[in-house]
Amino acid sequence: MQGRSDFPLTDHGRSQARQLGAWLGALGLDWHALYASPLLRAWETAAIVHNAAGGPVPVAEPSLAEIHAGELEGLSFVEIVERFPSYTSRGVGGIGDFAEFGGEGYDDVQRRAAELFGRLEAKHRGHAERVLCVGHGGLNFQLLKQLICDPVPRVCIVRMGNCSATLVRFRERRGTFMGEIVWHVPVELMGGKSREGALP
Repeated sequence: MQGRSDFPLTDHGRSQARQLGAWLGALGLDWHALYASPLLRAWETAAIVHNAAGGPVPVAEPSLAEIHAGELEGLSFVEIVERFPSYTSRGVGGIGDFAEFGGEGYDDVQRRAAELFGRLEAKHRGHAERVLCVGHGGLNFQLLKQLICDPVPRVCIVRMGNCSATLVRFRERRGTFMGEIVWHVPVELMGGKSREGALP
């Protein structure tokens, strides 16, 4: 469980980031701004994507940092099960809530995601600008719910694998400015390899 622990990318992570950058470059997508979590693994991913696909240089956005997982950070899944058995007995409604373990609570995460969206909307909406955000699976999942759901559900299952890419297009729908997913592509469909899903 990485959370806010500031680990660098592994060689496999760098390979995935290069695959993502090459794939975005081949699509010919451009963006007006590139925001990235300041945590090393996301920041390096953003730099690799920028080098491969071009566009503006990354700008640090602290609100894109991963959810703080408290005492679970730095532990393997086996260690979490041994030390905190309640973690695995929680239902899907507990996704994104680490308050029990001294980390961020669900409402705090939702507030952070909503505030981030509000700032990005205020800066880029009037110019119809495309924005690329490079963050982390936990926070990206909560942000995606903010972008496409009203009200924001506690449970919504979308796999946010490392270096997956999601294009969300925004428009007014019955008086509400909200997004719709145009595509959501895992790195495997970009020609990369994933090691996710297997427990140690």
